[in-house]
Amino acid sequence: MFEDESSPVESASEGFYMDISNENGNGGKIPFKKIFQKRKKSSERTRDKKQRQNRQLRKSMLPKNALMALNELKGINISDFTINSNPDGGFTAIVTVNSNQYQGKGLSKMSAKNLACEHALRDYIIAKMKPKPRKPKTSVEEAQPSTASEPMDTNSSDTESPEDELPMLNLASFAIYKLFSEWERDGYVVPEMHPSANAQPQQGDTNAAAPVVPKEPKKPPVRAELPPNWETMHPATLLCIMRPGIAYVDYGNAGDKPNVPQCLGVIVDNQEFTANGRSKKIARRNVAVNVCNTLFCTNFKYEEY
Repeated sequence: MFEDESSPVESASEGFYMDISNENGNGGKIPFKKIFQKRKKSSERTRDKKQRQNRQLRKSMLPKNALMALNELKGINISDFTINSNPDGGFTAIVTVNSNQYQGKGLSKMSAKNLACEHALRDYIIAKMKPKPRKPKTSVEEAQPSTASEPMDTNSSDTESPEDELPMLNLASFAIYKLFSEWERDGYVVPEMHPSANAQPQQGDTNAAAPVVPKEPKKPPVRAELPPNWETMHPATLLCIMRPGIAYVDYGNAGDKPNVPQCLGVIVDNQEFTANGRSKKIARRNVAVNVCNTLFCTNFKYEEY
């Protein structure tokens, strides 16, 4: 009597397989693994998920300077900038953000404004990261102990961590901008993250898109006159003010031990200058002395090694 009876699960599964086999015309049951034959592997699904996340982040995390990142924050009031010229060159920008005054110095007005906004953004982020004091319980709340049946309020201010209020998107956009700016100062050309989609195709080829031409980095301003207090400056500092954005080249060391001088060089105004020193720091100073004495008619003295 038990041999003729079949369980509902077995009959349902057999009917399921028979329906599929009849539709496919195979005349038999389809193996279980072939049902999910078109399903992607776990590694492929993980890769596709990461690619989607990367595309979303690339669209939202655009490089933004400190002024743009600070201006997009809610509850931030930025006053008009006050720009003053420095006697030793450059500019000083003063701005008031939420009744706090910030100051920034730079070789250009824009760099001074961005530095002042960076100080304001720094203080705002650090203030958001500090833990907030818990609100003291009132006498009514202490007299009414919570019961197990009452649901926990997860949206109350006591359970929120300070990291929840951090403007991570603005902070990440500014961090990317600052990183790209450092690369450009080192002489590298950083293409735009989102090239213009309205680029005109070349003539004679309507299907081919025009090649994306990367922007050339802005050349830093070149000074013609020495600052009033140049005699009290370090030669490398003076060279950085007169010709900002230069990069020193390490030519290694030469000689036998124990006296192994270091050799550094730099190209300024299409001229190459080199100098030696017992350390790279001294060699860099001597290179700056060589450049300043030759191009700017200074009277710095070389440091012997």
